[in-house]
Amino acid sequence: MFFLLKLIPAIFFWGIFILVVLTIPYPESLTQANFIQIIPFFISLYLALTFTFNILIKGTLLSSAISLGLIFLLILKALDSLNIVTGLLTAIAITLLISYFKKAKKKNLNPIKSDLTKL
Repeated sequence: MFFLLKLIPAIFFWGIFILVVLTIPYPESLTQANFIQIIPFFISLYLALTFTFNILIKGTLLSSAISLGLIFLLILKALDSLNIVTGLLTAIAITLLISYFKKAKKKNLNPIKSDLTKL
């Protein structure tokens, strides 16, 4: 039942992404695309990837960071500026972002079990 609750938003946003791809006219290149062509495509792709990764990974922030990294790589590829250096820099930035979210998740936020008053 819990798996189904996570699956429904992913299917819904993939449907919206497919609808955006089929209905919005395709530009010649990413640099010639206007605001109405770019924003719905990337927002629907971001939400679809985020909810899909949320099924596999526990944590919305982690799946959101991975989705953001994939979209950055997709944009770099579309602008024809994806090479080893930019790919590695993007991967390192996303890895650092993911490690930060994992540390924040492990932190003890319960003030009762704090070590501030320990003798």
